[in-house]
Amino acid sequence: MYPYLVDWTVFGIHIHPPTYGVLLATAFSAGYFLAIWRAIKLGEDPKELENIFLWVVVASVIGSRMFHVLFEEPGYYWEHPGKIVAIWEGGYTFYGALLASMLAILIYVRVRKIDFWQICDISAPATALGLAIGRVGCFMAGCCWGRKTTVPWAVTFRRPDSFCDVRNVPLHPTQLYEAAAALAIFFYFQWRFNHRKYAGQLMFEGLFLYSIARYIIEFYRGDDYRGYIIQNWVSYSQGVSLLLFPFAVGGIIWHWRRGRAA
Repeated sequence: MYPYLVDWTVFGIHIHPPTYGVLLATAFSAGYFLAIWRAIKLGEDPKELENIFLWVVVASVIGSRMFHVLFEEPGYYWEHPGKIVAIWEGGYTFYGALLASMLAILIYVRVRKIDFWQICDISAPATALGLAIGRVGCFMAGCCWGRKTTVPWAVTFRRPDSFCDVRNVPLHPTQLYEAAAALAIFFYFQWRFNHRKYAGQLMFEGLFLYSIARYIIEFYRGDDYRGYIIQNWVSYSQGVSLLLFPFAVGGIIWHWRRGRAA
């Protein structure tokens, strides 16, 4: 793949922006503009969304990094604590970003007295779109690689600067599996937004759909260094999926019963 978008030398200056970084910035930007557009359509104050976005960016970076440090490679960072802040070297986990972002939103809306569920629904399509773009960045960089396979759509990472530790071997393109799942959830959100029956519906349904997709895709991931709760059976990300699934189902059932009672 192409870990670096371009590799130029201009006036003696080496320019080689990482593709992952560029697409991650694109993901945040796309999510931001989509959330602002949705907020304006719903009559919400876009300034509040701008402030929330800043909170989410910081929380995402910290949360995704700390999940990786604490659960996926704790031994390495115990021996190399200075590497914890080396965020430019990669090492992020989406679930860490998601959980930290939800906590940041909850704190902000409690202080500002804004509807938490409405903000979550506004943020849900933006998150799905951003994740789809971000996973393409993972694919280009070679991280989050899959297991060895013989399927016709297998991909092979050959470049020495790829993040993938398994080179010259056909692998499942798990990055694209998740990008496709996130994009499908995004389009579902786009349709569902105008047909939702209560604030928070998109959040609960999104957690339901994504937890299932992520749990299944994890079986095809080949980056086993991330660790397991139950060796070779339940990864840490699958563990989070197992926790989010009943939470999402419970939220859906609770609102459904409330609607029937009303």
